[in-house]
Amino acid sequence: MFHLNALTRRRARPIYQASVVGKPPQEDKFMGEAVQEFFTGVLRVIHPEVRDLWAYFEAGFHNLLAVAVENRFAREARKTALGLMGTGQLSLTKVIVLVDEDVNPRDRAGVFGAIARHFDPAEDFLLIPGVPLDTLDFTSFTMNLGSKMVIDAQSKPGETAVAAPPSAAPPDPRATEETVLAHRFAWGAMLVVQVKGEGRRVVERLVRRPEYAAVKLLVAVSADVPLEDDELLLWGIFTRFDCARDVIPAGIETRGAWASCRGPLGIDATWKTGYPAAIENHPDVIARVDSWWGKE
Repeated sequence: MFHLNALTRRRARPIYQASVVGKPPQEDKFMGEAVQEFFTGVLRVIHPEVRDLWAYFEAGFHNLLAVAVENRFAREARKTALGLMGTGQLSLTKVIVLVDEDVNPRDRAGVFGAIARHFDPAEDFLLIPGVPLDTLDFTSFTMNLGSKMVIDAQSKPGETAVAAPPSAAPPDPRATEETVLAHRFAWGAMLVVQVKGEGRRVVERLVRRPEYAAVKLLVAVSADVPLEDDELLLWGIFTRFDCARDVIPAGIETRGAWASCRGPLGIDATWKTGYPAAIENHPDVIARVDSWWGKE
């Protein structure tokens, strides 16, 4: 909470230097993207296997990072992911998606297309609970503490090449779930269902239905998330779930101490009691700022 009691000024229109984060796009978009451009080259000194990486402003930067990695040995990208989770500001990253070196991590369709082609939750999903998290991340309900996950969407040696992600949409979930308001099959990898009210039970039922067995990610979002807006879709998903609590696989098998998840991988990204309201610009403020453009 920030309280302002007085503002001493010498000019008619004083300026308080501050940055506001919230529902995208916000002003931090341009600052965050500039910082990425500055430091990617420096990061490659530490991790020369990294070809490029991109944190998505749509997800508040720290919630979604895509990394293109050239593997010099088996599974090197996973070593890279763990290293990045201990490097400077990148240590606050919640979700890392690993892609092949020829995939553009700045292209959301390319990144999710790689998930559609290569991701197998049983072998390619890494969950890390109980670790430091960004102060701005409220999803775990515990300040500065939460969970992270890695999605390995790289091709495997000997894997049959798939030219493109599947384009055929899965069956309409409204046929079996009355609380589903709308749905979208995004980038061939992710079935997103917009639900009325609580989403966890919906996800638990859908991930176990055989008609969705080929879907890689099945996500429930709240009614305030517009499914056809790519930016707000990523915002509505990645800012509203805790990896350890809200990821719901279709099944879990234990191999010794290794818990292996069977897909689809469900995610309850609905708004939950205790989450803060989304920060949005007031229409009057937007109109005033728009009126400044073109003025000296």
